[in-house]
Order: sequence, then C-alpha cells, then structure tokens
Amino acid sequence: MSSRVFITFLLVFITFNALALSLDQQLRLIINEYDLKSETCSINKDLINERLTPIGEIVFNTPVLSGNKDTSCSTCHIENKHLTDGLSISIGVGGDGEGQLRMSSGGIIVPRNSFTLFGRASSHYQTFFWDGKVQEVNGKIYSPIGEGYALGFGSTLAVAAVLPILARDEFLGLQSLTQSNPNLNQINEVYYGEKLGAANNVLRQIVSAPKDENSKKLAQALLEAGVKEPDIQTIGNSLASFIAKRVQQCQPTHWDKYISGESSALTDKQKQGAVIFYGKGRCAGCHSGSLFTDFKFHSIGAPQGEFGPYIHRQDIGRANVTYRLEDRFRFRTPPLIHVTKTAPYGHNGEFKTIEEIVLFHINPIPYFAENGWTSKRELLQYGKILSTRSEMLGFIDISTKEEMDELLQFLLAL
Repeated sequence: MSSRVFITFLLVFITFNALALSLDQQLRLIINEYDLKSETCSINKDLINERLTPIGEIVFNTPVLSGNKDTSCSTCHIENKHLTDGLSISIGVGGDGEGQLRMSSGGIIVPRNSFTLFGRASSHYQTFFWDGKVQEVNGKIYSPIGEGYALGFGSTLAVAAVLPILARDEFLGLQSLTQSNPNLNQINEVYYGEKLGAANNVLRQIVSAPKDENSKKLAQALLEAGVKEPDIQTIGNSLASFIAKRVQQCQPTHWDKYISGESSALTDKQKQGAVIFYGKGRCAGCHSGSLFTDFKFHSIGAPQGEFGPYIHRQDIGRANVTYRLEDRFRFRTPPLIHVTKTAPYGHNGEFKTIEEIVLFHINPIPYFAENGWTSKRELLQYGKILSTRSEMLGFIDISTKEEMDELLQFLLAL
C-alpha cells in the first residue's frame, strides 16, 4: 500500500470513527503519520556565522546599501509586524516611514505582498519568493544571478537575501533627470549575469570611502570580520546568518507545544479544526509538512488586483520563471507559520482577513459578490484565471459555519 493511499485510508478511518477516538488520539495519529515536528523557531545552524552576523545586522537594519539611502531589509520586514510590513503590496525606494505611512509617501510600488521571515532559516526551506525564482534543486541553487553555490553563497537564503539589493524599485533608487547614484547607474544598466560584479564594485566604493555613519559601521564590521575584499556573496551570507539568529529567538506556538506533548495547548475547538485541516478540509494537500507548505506552485484563482510586475499590470507568477503556459497564475504555497498575524494575504495582498482567503479557497464567488464585481478588468478577464484553479480545491468538503470556525481557530494556533 502506497503512503498516499495509506494516509487517505487513515483520514477516512478517522472521519468515520470520530466517536471511537478522542480528538487527541485522532491528532496523534495525524502527527505521527505526517511526521510533523515543531518548526516555527527551527533553523539550520550552519547558516550562523558569528563573525558575519554583525555585518548582516547593519545591512538588514540600515539603508547603507540603498542607492538613495531610503530603504533597508527592515523596511519590509518590521519587528512589530511579525517581520512583514503589514501592507497589501510593498513600497520601495522613494518611500518614507513604516507600514501604512509609506502608502502616502510617494514611494515606488513593489507589486507583491511582503512575506514573514519566520521559517525561512529552516534547513527544509529551499524555495524562495512567490514565483520560486530562487530554488535549490539536487544540490544546486537556481537563481536569476546564476548557480548560488558556484558563486560563493553558502545557502539558498543567502541568495534570496541579496536579490532585493539588485532590484531597481526595492533598493537601487529613483530614476531622475537631475539626480543619480552609483547603485542605479552601475547595477541597473547591466543584465542579471553582470549585476553581481557591478554590485561588488558599488559595495567596495561604499566601504573604501565611507561618507556617513552607516557606511562607516559597515566598513568597520567588515574589517573586524577579516573581510579584505567585500563582495555581495559575503553580504548574502551575513544576512542569512543574522536572519537565522533573529528568528531563532521566536516563541513556540500553541501548535508547537501541542506537538511536543502539551495536550492542553489547544482548545477542543482548535483540535477539531486541526482534524478538519488534515482531513475533509484537504488543507494539508498543499500546506503540508512541518512548515505547512509543499514548496510547489498552485493557483487558487486569486484576482489580479490593480498592480502587477508584468505587462498590462499582470502577475503571471511561476510562468515568468519557467515560461510554461500551464504555470500562469501559479504561486508557491505560502507557509502558514504565524499566518493569522501576517495579514493581508495572497501574492498581492488582495485578501484582508484570514477568513476571506480561506473562504476564497473553498468558493471564490462570494468574494466577487461581496466586492460588487467593481473591477471591469476582472469582470472581463477573470475567466482565464478561474480556469487555472487547482483541481485539489474542488475536493474541499467544509459544509457548515461551525466547521469553518473550527478551522479558523486552528489557524490561530499556528
């Protein structure tokens, strides 16, 4: 009997024997069969390099590598927002302030939802960004700048961490007839294969003749770490080390505690929601494993919204990486760690509440009915997006408000 058949049998067994097994017994069967572990605060300890961590902290928390000195990693990964920015889509260069303040600051739109960094330092986390443009497969890191390990990066996280530094709207700066900066001039004007070398030149210019307090701190940190010729690879490895140290400090969730044997960590309603999540809700079909993601790419038929990174404001997702027609509107399954604390949801933050996006998985029609189908663009074009919805969504069997409430209660425990 295959593993998938056995799991299906197990779930059917649980469903039809709910009176015979307690909620805790049902969940212990699920936890054991799915081999679930506490992963919220888990990290790959190989990422941490105490010598490089101070470098990563400076780059993460200050705009030292920003062309116009107005953005940093912490701009979109804010401490009190659970390492997101709390916005539907992010505001990059030219912006000012944090969170909602940036929406009216005149900054450039980065048309995707910022994700939390919790879970990203796990050794199991090997696919980054909504479209998976950085991904480790068979011991190689595929990315827009080349194979990561061959370039000198120590991890997939390290490669992912430096890509925003090479992006015009996120870090390089505003284009202007009257103003300029070396980041924009040198990095933006070359193709991706050459961006790394250009970024190395910019980095060395910054630290060789530091002009402000942040660049002086960076130069000093590199000197103390024994880095004689700084490069972007070192920056990436330093960021990965700092992020790993930061997320390691998190507190275990109620689900973590339950997995570890603390049965009282979940309410009965949350336990019932967990049974639905792994059973008739079919949530674990994609949100699988201890990080609640299969790291694959699926479409829920999410509406496009008003902004997108590609032609006609579209966001075609994975298809822009693979150039395959069947990958249109597919996005990587987001992990669910701290999911109820990281609103809004979806690749473009179109869903404001966790209940809204869960209901959309089950049935997208109420979403458009409640929003009045006000977007003529979606009214005329949604059919092609709807046609890409994953077949697995058709097998969700949540049929009562009580079941929906129980599922939402379980998500609160993650």
